[in-house]
Amino acid sequence: MATAAASRVAVSAQVFGSDRGVGSSGVKGNNNVSFGNKSWVGGTLAWESKAMRPRHANKVLCMSVQQASKSKVSVAPLDLESAKEPPLNTYKPKGPYTATIVSVERIVGPKAPGETCHIVIDHGGNVPYWEGQSFGVIPPGENPKKPGAPHNVRLYSIASTRYGDNFDGRTGSLCVRRAVYYDPETGKEDPSKNGVCSNFLCNSKPGDKIQLTGPSGKIMLLPEEDPKATHIMIATGTGVAPFRGYLRRMFMEDVLNYRFGGLAWLFLGVANSDSLLYDDEFTSYLKQYPDNFRYDKALSREQKNRSGGKMYVQDKIEEYSDEIFKLLDGGAHIYFCGLKGMMPGIQDTLKKVAEQRGESWEQKLSQLKKNKQWHVEVY
Repeated sequence: MATAAASRVAVSAQVFGSDRGVGSSGVKGNNNVSFGNKSWVGGTLAWESKAMRPRHANKVLCMSVQQASKSKVSVAPLDLESAKEPPLNTYKPKGPYTATIVSVERIVGPKAPGETCHIVIDHGGNVPYWEGQSFGVIPPGENPKKPGAPHNVRLYSIASTRYGDNFDGRTGSLCVRRAVYYDPETGKEDPSKNGVCSNFLCNSKPGDKIQLTGPSGKIMLLPEEDPKATHIMIATGTGVAPFRGYLRRMFMEDVLNYRFGGLAWLFLGVANSDSLLYDDEFTSYLKQYPDNFRYDKALSREQKNRSGGKMYVQDKIEEYSDEIFKLLDGGAHIYFCGLKGMMPGIQDTLKKVAEQRGESWEQKLSQLKKNKQWHVEVY
């Protein structure tokens, strides 16, 4: 969907937010629909005039086709559903795939701390992946620690389904927060210490080439054996990337062999309202599928928890702890994705709740892992 020609696009995708070490529209069927001042053309939302754009015109608008039509978006090629095992490390660091940047869009408002971009990458259908996997990116230039050698691979969770933003299996999306460094003494930005890969990605232009490795990862794959399963997703910031892919597959795309009828519950923690990622897209699912989707936000600079302190995702978890524990007892899957620093607070909260219920958190966690209900990817 998001193409160079359509700069402020709907149905977007996502990229991971920090540096981590380690096409054409071949859409099946006619997806053109219209409502109000807006029209969808092959899955892209077009505004008739700049004056009609929503607030924060610099944000990617992630609006679901389902707001206009009950029918889902057709996807192709269908052979992307035929693999029995996920593709793994098709391209390695010594032999990366040269892909092309399709679009780079800032997806946060002016009051958000920092800049987060949604980046669509055309891999021509040559780097297939599954929801929940990651791409590796090798930024251009020389590794300062190994003169003459390329930079190390940085991993970014993929923010789209296997069909990409154009629903044709040719693109993948990343949600990247630009990593910058400010000198504590001067208060000024020091470009020499900024994140090499995140700045390369956020500064990219349509047509630029990018070296991809992967796909990698099996921990965050979406279990689809039971289409009526419950999935509890907990994200901070750009950690929402894989969940954006899950939710598009569940609620936006017409996938013949996966008709989701369970419950998807997303908890998203960010600084403020301007920092929300893919909020329009998630809100549209909430309106269309109120019995199958729940969406709770923790805005640390705008909301207070029960104790009067800042609201973080662990506070939201505690707020709904009884319900969450009952769902876990019933076999729900729970996923965590975001900064590594999110986990201690979440673990402490879960332990406290377990003890209040007369349970041992260590035993419960061990059982969740044994049952493959526990999925964690932090960086």
